[in-house]
Amino acid sequence: MQSPSEHQAPEIEELNDDDLEFKPIVKYTAIGLAVVALLGLEYATYRLGFSKGFNDGVTSEVVSEAVNTAAVNNLTHFMQAATADDETLLQTIRNRKSGLAWIKNPEVLREAEWMLAVAMMNRGRVSPAGDMLVELFPREVEKPLWALRATLVARAYTEEGKPKSAASYYRYAARTYGKLKMPKEQLAAYTELADIMASAEMESAALLEQLDKLQKEVGELGEPGKMLQANLLACMGRLHRVAGNHDAALSCFERALSSVPVDKVPQLAPAAVSLGSVLLEKGDVERARRLLKDGLSRLGDHPGDADYLASALRDLARIEADAGNLDEALAYLYSAEGAAMGRIEKESPYWHYLYDQRGWIHYTRETWDAALADFNRALSAESMTDPYRAQPLEGAGRCCITLGRPEEAVAYLQDAVLMRTRHNAADKPALGRVYIALAQAFDMEGKAREAADNYALALQNLPVDNNEESDYFIAAMGRAYALSQLKDWPNALQAWAALDGKAKPDSHRANEVKEQMLLCRSHGAALPGEAEGAEAGASE
Repeated sequence: MQSPSEHQAPEIEELNDDDLEFKPIVKYTAIGLAVVALLGLEYATYRLGFSKGFNDGVTSEVVSEAVNTAAVNNLTHFMQAATADDETLLQTIRNRKSGLAWIKNPEVLREAEWMLAVAMMNRGRVSPAGDMLVELFPREVEKPLWALRATLVARAYTEEGKPKSAASYYRYAARTYGKLKMPKEQLAAYTELADIMASAEMESAALLEQLDKLQKEVGELGEPGKMLQANLLACMGRLHRVAGNHDAALSCFERALSSVPVDKVPQLAPAAVSLGSVLLEKGDVERARRLLKDGLSRLGDHPGDADYLASALRDLARIEADAGNLDEALAYLYSAEGAAMGRIEKESPYWHYLYDQRGWIHYTRETWDAALADFNRALSAESMTDPYRAQPLEGAGRCCITLGRPEEAVAYLQDAVLMRTRHNAADKPALGRVYIALAQAFDMEGKAREAADNYALALQNLPVDNNEESDYFIAAMGRAYALSQLKDWPNALQAWAALDGKAKPDSHRANEVKEQMLLCRSHGAALPGEAEGAEAGASE
């Protein structure tokens, strides 16, 4: 028996690589256990970090204080910016993208920007926030809040004197209310839009285009918008009238009054007055009278009605004056003065027109002192400018002639000639009539040469008219008299001969022409043909 030490070692069988491969079940089991172990380790790490790091950190005083400090600093900075000086606030608005980056919620960010805009509006400076406001307002309808805010912005722009910007926000509000089916609020926004457009300093054509567009939009509101549409049409009519487009003005006024009866809507009384004025200018006197009186009876004491009240009274005075009812015309004009006093600014052209009109009615009534006083009121009115001085200057000069004050008359009438020559030379008949009056004033002063010269200037401007009542005949006769006074017998005879046969036979003027021709001949004057005949007779 062999001892253990002597046991031969068992043969070791040689192995290759394939013999080292685990069985599939063993391999995948091992991989799965490794993944589970890894996930378990990560989860354990996360739980440890969450419980020991995050929870402990958030609930600790150090982290809590840091978070609160950051929030308070951001909020304090924002509040201070909204109440800081103008430049600091403007800087905040310019740098709002970075300065408000700490606000992550878009809705909160929009509200913060709106508060910056409000701060600017409260300072009366909405324009610097204009770019921000354009970005701020939502493009799509969201809620009535933004329509209301648009109205606030529009009013701020109005106060700042920016009607165009104001109009865009009023229109935004109106359209937003329309989409939200809020007709009452939409009409209110349109009304404010109409007011700002009517008072905007825009070129007439551009304003008319905008008002026409607006009245069509308002017309889509149906019955609730009729009143505003009528007012817009009335406003367009007044603009057309100022521009001299009487047919367009007439159409606008008639459309305004046909849509809403004046007796039901007193606010349209100004349109009735305006329509009456247009009809008067077009010669429809009776219809004009009815509308003017109807509008006048419905106008109230509102300051905005003062212009229409005074205009109606002046137009009615014109109608009565043309009809020969001078006392009624004067009564209307004195009422017009009282209605306008304190309600129409002194710088308004209304005043010099009123006094000039009243002066000529006094002149026609032959109340010369009253006429002269009114012409001087017109000339001294704050609204008076050179282009409008000619007419009251002429009136004042004529009054002085009648009152026997030729030196004053010459001064007034020379100024009248200057104003007409400088500003309205195309109206030659009017200039000719002033020359006649000036010649008469010189004649009263005994200045026959100046009288003759001015009568000659009158004849150069007046159309030839041999009717003995015409201005041309009066100027020709005045020149003939002046030449006789100068004892310029040859020229005087020719002047008188030009009038021979033009006056009515056997009339005073016809007889005067013949007597003056005999006087000239008695001083050796002869017409060219007569002189040749006399020489031929002498030679025979």
